Amino acid sequence: MQTQVYITISILMLFCIFASRFLSRFGVPILLFFIGIGMFLGADGVVGIYFDNPLMVKEIGNLALAFILFYGGMDFHWKEGKEILWQGIALSTLGVVLTAAAVGAVACMVTDMPLIEGLLLGAIVSSTDAAAVFSTLRSQKINLKGRLAALLEFESGSNDPMAYLLTIVLIGMITDPLHFTTAGVAAMLAEEIVFAMIVGVLAGYAAVQVLNRIRLNIEGFYPIFGVALVIFIYSFTMFIHGNYFLAVYVAGLVIGNSSFILKMRFIRFFDGQSWLMQIVLFVTLGLQVFPRELGEVAIPALIISLVLMFIIRPAIVMPMLLLFKVPIKEQVFVSFVGFRGAASIVFATYPLIAGIGSSNQIFNIVFFIALSSIIIQGTLLRPLALKLDLTVRSSSIYEMKRFNDYAEEIDDIHVLGVYVSYESPAVGYKLDELVMPKDVKVLAIRQHEKFIIPSHNTRLGIGNRLLLTSQDEEVLADFCREMKFDS
Repeated sequence: MQTQVYITISILMLFCIFASRFLSRFGVPILLFFIGIGMFLGADGVVGIYFDNPLMVKEIGNLALAFILFYGGMDFHWKEGKEILWQGIALSTLGVVLTAAAVGAVACMVTDMPLIEGLLLGAIVSSTDAAAVFSTLRSQKINLKGRLAALLEFESGSNDPMAYLLTIVLIGMITDPLHFTTAGVAAMLAEEIVFAMIVGVLAGYAAVQVLNRIRLNIEGFYPIFGVALVIFIYSFTMFIHGNYFLAVYVAGLVIGNSSFILKMRFIRFFDGQSWLMQIVLFVTLGLQVFPRELGEVAIPALIISLVLMFIIRPAIVMPMLLLFKVPIKEQVFVSFVGFRGAASIVFATYPLIAGIGSSNQIFNIVFFIALSSIIIQGTLLRPLALKLDLTVRSSSIYEMKRFNDYAEEIDDIHVLGVYVSYESPAVGYKLDELVMPKDVKVLAIRQHEKFIIPSHNTRLGIGNRLLLTSQDEEVLADFCREMKFDS
């Protein structure tokens, strides 16, 4: 039986991987396929696996979201994104609160929920889903103009913590109203945010220092170090009652915008890790839902979903972006990219675990909203971007690539990154003053935290990072030993 389970899981994962190539070609959101696999396997599906464990879904979902947010933080380029920082912060804080209130009001109108539970539903679906945004932009290869991609990724990566806080606060107000005073809530919010920021920044900075100073003999240990780091940040922040979603995202930001050894391999590993977590997460969420129950909430859920997509989201986002003088086309596009997905469904398990009266209704409505959001917004995203002329059309002849993209094609050329130590005889000399083997060339030099293209009069200093190349590995190694360069 155990062997059959492993075979089934492996076949499903392979099927998901290969199916993604064809789905993206037709503009079908890949995440929809992952959820469909879970529903196909579930109690109301063809396979008929009975799975009803909200606590397990919550634990799997929280850990998966931690890895997804960590990679999202690493992939956010600060130099490109700092111009949209305040726009992103406004959308991920005030925008989330206003969305929760508006959706809560609509939910009370179209369902029999009391106001506090309607607001809880609003809080659960108030954040733009990072997994949905990241995967849709990348799988459909949507290259957006300007800082649009940075804004969307920053908003979706940073607004889950606020939605999580609102969800926890409202659940506490329902289950234990006497202990949730205004002062207590404010103190809890401040504590979670401050602790998360401290842990995220310190852990990210410490990780970069460790990666640059230790010399592991096995390169495969570097991504393992990253996995252990994410789990540590997630669990430690939870232990000290901080917001673990914010902590892992901030740590990812710090690490992704720093220079360290084997950075590209590190990032590519977490790219694959993020996709793995999305597959596991969405299949698990599909297993947890009982499709036959969705029919009971279909009409109110569809009303809430459509109002959220086409009225609430634009009414909140567009005025905010107008304050920052964002062009109208970009306002329209950002207001449309308000995907609801995995994070909302994971948060919807919290009321189930807390035993709130309308918890089952809330979960089914949230699942329906997420499903309709992925179908409608995910499918129309690329056509809308093209219609608004917000995409960059890459040339079919020329395409800019990083050096690493060609690594497998140039195995006969050796590239080595070294540091100029304080003992090096090259310190203080210009490149044209060094006696270098004819076959050794300097590709780039990092000085003052940035790489430069070297010239004949570039002077070397202690701590400079050199990228050297040669077709003869032994000649390159001998030159580095002679110059006392550190690897």
